[in-house]
Amino acid sequence: MTEKPGKILPALYGGVITGATIGLPFLNLLNCFCCGGVLLGGLLSVFFYTRDLMPGMPSFESGEALQLGALSGVFGAVVGTFLQMVVLLSIGDFGREFLSSIVYDGGIIDNLPPEIADALEEELGAPESFSFFGTLASLFVWLIIGPLFGLLGGLIGHVIFKPKSQLQGGPPAAPPVPPSTSTTGQQ
Repeated sequence: MTEKPGKILPALYGGVITGATIGLPFLNLLNCFCCGGVLLGGLLSVFFYTRDLMPGMPSFESGEALQLGALSGVFGAVVGTFLQMVVLLSIGDFGREFLSSIVYDGGIIDNLPPEIADALEEELGAPESFSFFGTLASLFVWLIIGPLFGLLGGLIGHVIFKPKSQLQGGPPAAPPVPPSTSTTGQQ
């Protein structure tokens, strides 16, 4: 029986995809939908892993898919934090500037209740710049969220990409029913 492929490289591929959905402007909006980008990274790490499986290898278990998803979440947190840092240092807080232009130029701020408008003006007023502690806080948060949703993505990937050879076995047969020894009807 041959050995299974390594998990690090497929998890790294999934982590790069996760990191891109964390750190790049506009692509990070994908995570507004139940951390969809992180789920996608975990799912694709399982896809990359199952491509390397050969017929003579041991079966692909759900625990391995969970490991792949969690690893892709960890790698994604590191890659995503790095990408956020690079984007902030190179072009500034592009997302905040874009949202400010929509809110102020589009007249949205004029139609909001005063409490919400004040909170929105306060949030959009001070542009964010690179901060070492802000970067560490972002990394810490993504090191929690990334593996959790990566686990779920890995599990979904296991269901979708499980090799067909494992699916053909079917459910186990039911044990035979012993004959009844009741005496009803016999006299």
